Amino acid sequence: MKSVLFDVDGVFLSEERCFDVSALTVYEMLMSQSYLGLDSSIQFDNLSDKQIKEIRAIVFYHDDILTRLKSLGLNSNWDMLFIVIALHFIEVCKSLPRGLQETVLDENRFNQQTLQNVGAHATDVSLDFSVPLTFLDGVKAGKDNIYQALAAHANEQLDTQQGALFELKSPFWLLAQEIYQEWYLGHQLYSEVEQKTKRTTFKEGYIYNEVVLRPVAEIKQLLIDLKAADYHIAIATGRPRTETIVPFEALGIKSLFEEHYIGTASEVLIAEDIYPELKPLGKPNPFSYLIALDGNDQNNYKHYATNQTHRVKKDEVFIVGDSLADLLSAKTIGATFIGPLTGLKGQAARTELEAHGADYIVDHVGDIRNILL
Repeated sequence: MKSVLFDVDGVFLSEERCFDVSALTVYEMLMSQSYLGLDSSIQFDNLSDKQIKEIRAIVFYHDDILTRLKSLGLNSNWDMLFIVIALHFIEVCKSLPRGLQETVLDENRFNQQTLQNVGAHATDVSLDFSVPLTFLDGVKAGKDNIYQALAAHANEQLDTQQGALFELKSPFWLLAQEIYQEWYLGHQLYSEVEQKTKRTTFKEGYIYNEVVLRPVAEIKQLLIDLKAADYHIAIATGRPRTETIVPFEALGIKSLFEEHYIGTASEVLIAEDIYPELKPLGKPNPFSYLIALDGNDQNNYKHYATNQTHRVKKDEVFIVGDSLADLLSAKTIGATFIGPLTGLKGQAARTELEAHGADYIVDHVGDIRNILL
């Protein structure tokens, strides 16, 4: 049976709200008294769409930072926002007394209070939101390379060897991820899904404001026709499971996918906890695509993480994704790649995808019908 493995963001759903939430997370961590408190006059409740747009333009430098991170193969919003907040945190820490700096960088003692302490002692801080662009100029593509460069940058800028705080899944990374989750899910759903204590009562959740990239009826019919043509259809996404299931249920397309063949960031985190020596397993690592292909069985996680190259016949497995990370995943396992131009870069992504050997490039997901049916 042939298989079609779909990414979600930039294929079915717009990434815009996820990027908005990433920006809000960074800005809150920088400005709110609950964290660094660099400008406590900013109120984060009842933000208008205009204010959110302005915050995103500031944090991601009119999306130049997002575009650069995507081009380097970074796909997860959690990772993208963490790289940005970490770089600003390093700059703030430069103003701290040496003794306090060493305490702050101790990953075993880091928590939300640490950020408050840093903000209380930081002096003459002037944020330069172009700093991430300068940092990324010298970074090689690939998630591993980006995180290694971040830790090395921290060690150099702060004259320390405590760069572990800036690694994937560090306490700092986990705090940023939790703040993002509460913004995206809303405080009520966050408590229910994450089983963690909410930090606010004003975050209603942007998961309820998803934007669909094609008419829902068109998407449904495409999926129905693929199944009727005996294709196995599945999902591999950088979203957590809840952020995938809830919108798909709301759109009425969840029932067309078998849950056992949905690979998400939630499974990636579980696998990285079980096999920390094998992380990172998020895209462009094809781990989630192998779950989508062969099923979500934890007994197979190590196999998925260590046996990836040339796993499939090219004319039997098709990966549909908007980003370089998806294309690299397809190349690793040997699948055919189809790239819809409905992601962050829009039509401008064509040049990049062509340069990396995309098999097909289409205007939107509906156009895969002309290739597969």
